Amino acid sequence: MKSVLSLGLTALAATASGISAETTVAILEFGPGGAVHRSALSSTESKSAAVVSFWNDLHRPTSKRSTSRHAGMSVVPDLFTKADAGIVIGLQGASTKSMPTAISLLDAEATVDNVVGHVHVPRQSGADLMKHASSEEVKTIATEDIGKRLQSTAESAARGSLEGIEVLSLVVDTGDAAAVADKQLTRMIKTLKKQAAANGKTVVLHLVMDSTRRRLEEGDQNGENENNNKAYSNYKSMYEIQTFNLFLWTSLGLLTILFMVMSAFIAMPLFPDTLLFGESKIVD
Repeated sequence: MKSVLSLGLTALAATASGISAETTVAILEFGPGGAVHRSALSSTESKSAAVVSFWNDLHRPTSKRSTSRHAGMSVVPDLFTKADAGIVIGLQGASTKSMPTAISLLDAEATVDNVVGHVHVPRQSGADLMKHASSEEVKTIATEDIGKRLQSTAESAARGSLEGIEVLSLVVDTGDAAAVADKQLTRMIKTLKKQAAANGKTVVLHLVMDSTRRRLEEGDQNGENENNNKAYSNYKSMYEIQTFNLFLWTSLGLLTILFMVMSAFIAMPLFPDTLLFGESKIVD
């Protein structure tokens, strides 16, 4: 009985964590560019299958691409210009919020050089999303090897010697690891800017980060939203204004028609009924 209960609690916890998980992907382009473009969609929210399809179309050879393509992406690959190299970097851990460079790149409202667009994948963790980016197992880079690995990957991509797509995973559980990862990420971006443009190679960098929503944080945010809603409670949305006017003028129109019909009935003249009894004729 205890084992069944523990299994149920574990499944419930996994479900809850899957629902609260959310992943943000920032797409950066270096070099001549033109391999990716913003689409006409106003929403950046998408599905994990669409992101994987986007990676396949952008970086895999034609013979190895998946036949299924998904629409609904805020960033799409170009039909004619292809990227020379692709890099996917996953940032995971409790200290990712201590990385100012990564946070600025993942902020959809900020304007940062080389950032083409963002994609938000709800109910999907970054680790699960990155598993589909490569056919091989995604290996986590140790903190002491982050600088060397990121720099060598950037130089290979800028030279065009990187085949397919390179997938790297960085786990930053401490403040020191976050500082090292953020510093080396900044160095990598500078290398890609300089060398990709010099070599005439288009490199697309995909930065993946988890943003797990905690209940306590949601409670604080809901409290702030409630206070803001009280401050702006007198303001009406456009939908509320349109609905009010629709109901008001429709009601006034129906009442006017009803009043006109009742007035016509009241003012109707009275005549003998000739339909049932016929019209009497006087014969001389």
